[in-house]
Amino acid sequence: MTVNILYLSIGAILGALLRFAVTHLSSESSHHRGFPHGTLIVNVVGSLIVGFVLTSTEDHSHDPWRMFAATGFCGSFTTFSAFAYESMGYLRQGRLGTFALNVALNNILCVLAVVLGTYLHSAGRNGIVR
Repeated sequence: MTVNILYLSIGAILGALLRFAVTHLSSESSHHRGFPHGTLIVNVVGSLIVGFVLTSTEDHSHDPWRMFAATGFCGSFTTFSAFAYESMGYLRQGRLGTFALNVALNNILCVLAVVLGTYLHSAGRNGIVR
């Protein structure tokens, strides 16, 4: 149990730091205006990682890699709450097109990223991708 908490904590710290860096740089590059590209990027990349990691072992309860990468890193790296808040902001502003685009892209691309991560893991395990 203690070692799992250690892996989870290290992953969470790294995920939070990288999330801050990606969203901060994205926000700075757009001068804090426009579409939340940073949130979309971390959600899609986090979904890809989750798809890959969660298919990598059979024993999910004692897997330090899963604890580090999926629960710790992706748990603090992905930003569903930020995505929801940003989406509702567009709705309140009457920007229905941007609201719909943000919801569609985050959901469609994240589901596709999980599928891709799962495929990459399976392909690597079967010797297709090295």
